[in-house]
Amino acid sequence: MPEAQLYSAEDLRTGLKFAHEVEITAEDILTFARLTGDQNPLHVDADYARTSNYQGRIAHGAFQVGLASAVLGMHLPGKKVLLGTINARFPRPLYFPVKAKVSGEIASWNAQTLGGQLKVIVQEAISLATTAEIFMGFTLHEERKTSPAEKSTPLSRDQSAAGQTAERKLILVTGASGGLGTEMVAALANQYDLVAVVNQQLLDASVRRLPNVREVQSNISAPGFEEQILSLLGGQPIYGLIHAAWPGAPRGGLLQADDDVISSQLAFGTTVTVRLARMLFENAHPDGGRFVAVSSTAGTFKPYLPLGVYSLAKAGLEHTIRLLAPELARKKVTINAVSPSFLPVGINKQVSERQMMVESATIPMGRLCSVADVVGSVEYLLSPQASFVSGQVLMLTGGQL
Repeated sequence: MPEAQLYSAEDLRTGLKFAHEVEITAEDILTFARLTGDQNPLHVDADYARTSNYQGRIAHGAFQVGLASAVLGMHLPGKKVLLGTINARFPRPLYFPVKAKVSGEIASWNAQTLGGQLKVIVQEAISLATTAEIFMGFTLHEERKTSPAEKSTPLSRDQSAAGQTAERKLILVTGASGGLGTEMVAALANQYDLVAVVNQQLLDASVRRLPNVREVQSNISAPGFEEQILSLLGGQPIYGLIHAAWPGAPRGGLLQADDDVISSQLAFGTTVTVRLARMLFENAHPDGGRFVAVSSTAGTFKPYLPLGVYSLAKAGLEHTIRLLAPELARKKVTINAVSPSFLPVGINKQVSERQMMVESATIPMGRLCSVADVVGSVEYLLSPQASFVSGQVLMLTGGQL
């Protein structure tokens, strides 16, 4: 019997990879069909399959999930793993016989909770066409030493409630690797259990090492991102969601803007925001919840023509916030936006010293909005003191009219 790889909690880290190639024969697929009972003719009947639009037999999606399970159980993390959740999509069929490349990568890992997520890609080995993308939430089972007293004495209801009260509340932060997102993760890590959602750019190593921070790589504008994120949480309720992700700030007016750029910007302010709010609503903490979006004074407060598409989309975000407030209130979930004026991070971090002086001169308080101003506002909106504040856009203008 093959020996499973053994990774300890200390060995695992985000970005750890494994890959191998597998020969998939007709006999493999037919055996799988017999064992599972899924003998759909598209998989087992060559004559039938040739008459379909696929023009040939294809492997079961569950067979490819099995390939991913083998990576999880035998290679990464291996021996001590326990599968918790699966989220899969199959962008194109896998015809057989074929040589397939199966690649796994640890997408997130929390050594404190012993929980993580493995991303597995199945590809045709020659063309490298992707036939399956599978996210598997997992935990490590460890030997647990239990005293005789602990075995015989169940927790009282009061003890159990006290334990739950001591648990940190969970907050998701989108755009966590951006300039503002990184600062918010760093500021909130001591108060909350944080899931930092990133896309192409990973968290800075110094932030990733902070206590109570888990990193998950996910494209929140893609279908199915909710299941991918929820699989990492293992049923833990969500208290807060900070929506700081944004697809840049394209320059120019609306008439010159590409339709796809307009659609992408508007989606982050509307559709993506609604999907995130829906995820929070459906998985809210018993005490309620908090949704805080990062907007801009370039939205409804002072639209900025040189950033026409950005201004339009941020205005859409603020209206979406207002419209969601009464619906979310049914579960004691508040939703608000923080709209800073010119902020020298993120899209503005390359701005010259002269331009920052010009911007400062337009603000009655005589200084630019700072990251600390934004973080402080977000902390307030997450707090119990803001439990009756909802549907509001908090403008950080420094006295500008």
